[in-house]
Amino acid sequence: MFEVQAWQGIVIDVVGIASVGYMSFVIVRLLARRASSAGRVREATAVESALIEGTVPEGARIFDGWSYRVGARFAGRVRVAVYADSVAVAGPRTPRRLYQVWIWVQGLLLALVPATLAASIVLLDWRWLLSSVGILLVAFAVSAGGAGLWPGLGELEAVDGAFNALEFPRTAVREVDIGKGWSKGGLEIVLLPYRAMVDKMAEGRAVSFFAPDEYGHEVRFAIHMYSEEKARELAGLLVGSTAPSASNSDASA
Repeated sequence: MFEVQAWQGIVIDVVGIASVGYMSFVIVRLLARRASSAGRVREATAVESALIEGTVPEGARIFDGWSYRVGARFAGRVRVAVYADSVAVAGPRTPRRLYQVWIWVQGLLLALVPATLAASIVLLDWRWLLSSVGILLVAFAVSAGGAGLWPGLGELEAVDGAFNALEFPRTAVREVDIGKGWSKGGLEIVLLPYRAMVDKMAEGRAVSFFAPDEYGHEVRFAIHMYSEEKARELAGLLVGSTAPSASNSDASA
């Protein structure tokens, strides 16, 4: 179908190997970052699951938001509880292996695009350009399909309305950002085609940070808050600039 000279094949292969190799490095690093401690998964309390009989413990702060599909694997509406010494996040969560496959498929599809673009240039063949567009469309379908599916899968884990909560020490929280920082750790490469769009949406509202998961990996949390004021309050608590107080919680005691 395509007549390729030796030098053209070398150029295409080098670009493809470099692109796939770099993307693989990024994904491995994204999924295998080690934390200094491990979080723990436990059944969420009534207030952490937003059940009507829940009572906010004295000294705790409760925040509601929507989780981005980042390394912590929460999806859809989540509740963040900030206690004196720990933080707990509860809500629908994507199964670990399924999330990893989702990331790998997106990343490797995106990594094929530079090779097909290189082929369209060195071969002067518009069909390779169409291949690039087709690969991007498939990658977008995988990304959008997974993002839409995760909340529903996570809801299946709820028992009598209660989700599991991932709890970790407040001292383990690192690199708290509001806005563009949601994609730190490698997702800025894996989700490159959509990053600018999400950055715009995240501006002033998305609170993101690194913290340990239950496997001892350091993962990114990114939670879109309902107001810029709540985003600043949560970020302040996570960096330790504000002491917890139940009086300003989203949930009523």
